[in-house]
Amino acid sequence: MRNPAHTAALALLMASSLRVAGQKQEPPPKRAGSTVEIQIRNTNLRLTAAVTLQIRAMRGRLVPTGADRPVTLDALDSFAVDIDSGSLAISTASLTQVLNSYVFAYPGAPLKSISMSVKGTRLVQKGTLHKGVDLHYEMEGDLSVTADGNLRMHVDKIKAGPIPFKGLLHFFGEDLSKLINLNEARGVRMEGDDILMFPERMLPPPHIHGRITAVTVEGNNIVQLFHAAHEASQLRLPEAAANYIYHRGGSLRFGKLTMADSDLEIVDRNPRNPFDFSLPEYNRQLVAGYSKNTLSHGLIVHMPDFADVRH
Repeated sequence: MRNPAHTAALALLMASSLRVAGQKQEPPPKRAGSTVEIQIRNTNLRLTAAVTLQIRAMRGRLVPTGADRPVTLDALDSFAVDIDSGSLAISTASLTQVLNSYVFAYPGAPLKSISMSVKGTRLVQKGTLHKGVDLHYEMEGDLSVTADGNLRMHVDKIKAGPIPFKGLLHFFGEDLSKLINLNEARGVRMEGDDILMFPERMLPPPHIHGRITAVTVEGNNIVQLFHAAHEASQLRLPEAAANYIYHRGGSLRFGKLTMADSDLEIVDRNPRNPFDFSLPEYNRQLVAGYSKNTLSHGLIVHMPDFADVRH
């Protein structure tokens, strides 16, 4: 089996010393700086061990967060993801982890021990509200998109233990926003009886930016559609694949290697189900897979699913 690190190093050496006659290389889209164009299809992207984004299709770019280093796969805070278009989903299990491990993981947070579930097409949130004493609650509502492209859960049913108390709150001229004060920097804000969610602040790095234009609930998944005013054209893949992650242009660093004018396609070795790819532990998948060079000095890496190599 070829060593992927040696193969990648050889690819970079060939790129600097060889010229292939008659080979026409597709130029990368014109972008400033070290921005890396990206295109993903049918990939379950693990942001942490417990948080996964289901990327059904996405076109966008990786933008460095600092001027002193390129997009680096080993440093998830080194870049952000700007989405032009795409269909992404997150399960209620992953959303539960996000709420407990980050959004409300600060001293004095009013909510804790949160769990999210679905009832039909409506979201249900259960947890503990701390207002002097701990009060177990359950709230239910519809999900929609705000005018600025974020998420809104309109709560129209809430109870504490067996006692419904939303009607009692309104009788005394109160609403949920007065009962619960949230830290908006963590990606959630209350407005009246609405919970506003800002995905670009809720998720762990790399942070995702984009305008959500529609949201639906499918089974236990919250499906979000993204569309920008000016969407980039689709990239042409070096190798046709059903499930893949393709990087093109800009500077991209992974491990000890740096690709200038990057041309890296990561292909799922098992196309029968979505590609299970771990950002924090991609190197284990890289070692378990194999790679090959292209005539235009790019690199194609075939990887097994993370679930098949994590043990």
